[in-house]
Amino acid sequence: MTSSHPSHTEAVAELYDSFVAAHARICASNLHVGYWKDADDDASFEVAAERLTALMVERLAPRTGQRVLDLGCGIGQPAFQLARGHPVEVVGVSVSRRQIEHASVRARQARLTDRVRFERADAQQLPYPDASFDAAWFFESLIHMTDKPRALREAARVLRPGARLAVADMFHQPGRDWSTPHPLVTAVPLAAYQPMLRAAGFDVLDQSDVTARVCVPRPLRDRLRATLAEHRDEWVALAGEEVVRVLLDTEDDTFDTPGLGYVLITARRR
Repeated sequence: MTSSHPSHTEAVAELYDSFVAAHARICASNLHVGYWKDADDDASFEVAAERLTALMVERLAPRTGQRVLDLGCGIGQPAFQLARGHPVEVVGVSVSRRQIEHASVRARQARLTDRVRFERADAQQLPYPDASFDAAWFFESLIHMTDKPRALREAARVLRPGARLAVADMFHQPGRDWSTPHPLVTAVPLAAYQPMLRAAGFDVLDQSDVTARVCVPRPLRDRLRATLAEHRDEWVALAGEEVVRVLLDTEDDTFDTPGLGYVLITARRR
């Protein structure tokens, strides 16, 4: 099974190359969503993002000395959180050269280079030997991969039998593919994940729809809009005037995309 979508690896790399500086400063170094307990949870985006990372770490169940592959590592924040909490080695990969450069600098600053390193690589064609990792995750990165079955097969190839894989991804509800107009993302329905994982060589241990928990509570939306307005010119340069205008429009609930869902998955390499 292969994707009918053309590859856009280089375009994704260019996007994240341009986004590195804003990403580090504005998003508290996380490029994934947060996890809120309920609609009244007043946790900051940074705290909520750390909660989601903690849930992903829990799904990996890392053990001392294991080698973990971060597939689509951003500028390294989840990898650092994992390494600070567990005595493991982490290798993060991204197609963005600037992300890798920035993450590597941050690893040196955090004095974690003995256990955390970053390399430029495409998750759909990994440069690592078979069975060379003990665990891996796709942390909101599979959404950018047009050939998701191939990416999952590559993950299975480099993982040892019995290794865990954690996935955090955005899906679309039946008949409501919100990703269609977005050139650099391709969403699939929730029902597509388990067959893809099984075909790639994984047994699914758990699949949880956490859509309700990643919806940004209304009080925080106002704070995020204020931050966006403060850095308006930079966001316009990155995303365009129209996108920023819509994000700042309090009458248009841009934090609630119809048909968008969010799933957490734990699988084990057969």
